[in-house]
Amino acid sequence: MTPSRAAKVSSPAAALPLLLIILIDSMGFAMLTPLLAAELAPDSTAAIGAGLSEDARYIIYGIATGLYPMMMFFGAPILGQLSDRVGRKRMLLICAAGIVLSYTILSAAFSLGSIILVMVGRALGGMTAASQPISLAALVDVSAPQKRDFWLSMGLLASSVGFVVGPALSGLLSDRSIMPWFSTQTPLLATVALAVLNFCLLLFLFREPARPISAQRRTPLSFLSGLHSLMHAFQRPGLRRVSTVFLLQEMAWGAYFFFVAHFIMDRFDASVTDASLFMAVMGIGFCISFALAMPVLTKRFSAHAITSGSLLATGALIVVSTFAPSMVAQWTVILPISVATAVSFGGLIILFTDLSTEDTKGEIMGITAAINAFAFGTISFAGGGLQAIDEKAPLIVSFVLMFLSWVFLEVRRSRAPQAGSAESRPAVVKP
Repeated sequence: MTPSRAAKVSSPAAALPLLLIILIDSMGFAMLTPLLAAELAPDSTAAIGAGLSEDARYIIYGIATGLYPMMMFFGAPILGQLSDRVGRKRMLLICAAGIVLSYTILSAAFSLGSIILVMVGRALGGMTAASQPISLAALVDVSAPQKRDFWLSMGLLASSVGFVVGPALSGLLSDRSIMPWFSTQTPLLATVALAVLNFCLLLFLFREPARPISAQRRTPLSFLSGLHSLMHAFQRPGLRRVSTVFLLQEMAWGAYFFFVAHFIMDRFDASVTDASLFMAVMGIGFCISFALAMPVLTKRFSAHAITSGSLLATGALIVVSTFAPSMVAQWTVILPISVATAVSFGGLIILFTDLSTEDTKGEIMGITAAINAFAFGTISFAGGGLQAIDEKAPLIVSFVLMFLSWVFLEVRRSRAPQAGSAESRPAVVKP
């Protein structure tokens, strides 16, 4: 590679479309939760819920929200492997095109009142939702060695900011009191426009550096790659404990994240704007955690102590949210809840990396992504049925699972093998 080309691909202009697609991906994911909750609320007159009973609305909401992470669980590993074979740029363009098509279909679904189109849009979005890991890999590819940590941090920040911007836009751009022509389709179409812009930026600004042939491994492609990663996590004694804790923690958070908007709409008559801004504050909590709380905590406490304390704090705060008597109380606890759960997530990621070797870090991170997608998908499918039973049921399940994750962290740790034994050494996950 020539010096001029190396400088060009390491420039901010090359990183811009990579950061933007990460932002759009997380923004769209967070945006759709309050919009779907509002469209399928029991008292909603939206076309998409016409003729459906209250229980059917809850169940369809659970399936629609869970379809995205479940399809991501199966699709993202394949796209990640293909990015190693045919190049990051081609796969990122596919991801960007998938975002455009997915949100165009969802906008049509809301307009036409088609449940089938909702499911198609969510499934397509999930199948092409590998933009974040591929973009992070591309940032490593194009960055100068001394700048890699910086650009990776910017990628994670872009993801966190998306959880603020997405819900905020969904609330503001669907509020007819701001503009009479705003509707639930407006934020979706805005996402489409932004994704089209990102596609063009990727096409013209991102220039992928050539990689050595030795890096282009021909590992077998499999639709079950995510399932294999999940199985690896529970086959190794060292990984099993942390993976179990992480699975329970992510299921707990998924139950809260997907169903709290429906909960406050049902119980406190919150509007779609209120619910969207509520979730935007949740995103602010993520940013505070990763930018401020984690750097401070990691200097003073062990990863285990950080994880243990934050799991307990999150569970306790979710109990408060579940039984809070007013929206004022909900607004009071949402920021601490989001900070605490993001800290627990960060602590668990550190525990995972402590179990890896230099050669298995990528594989370990693949395992965390598989667990995350599987947990969010399964709990969302189950949560729709739970909410049909009682509006508080998903939140009750959330704090129970969060408490169980803390129990597994502490109990299994007390039974951990002594230092120097085979099981106490770093887990090596074989491809």
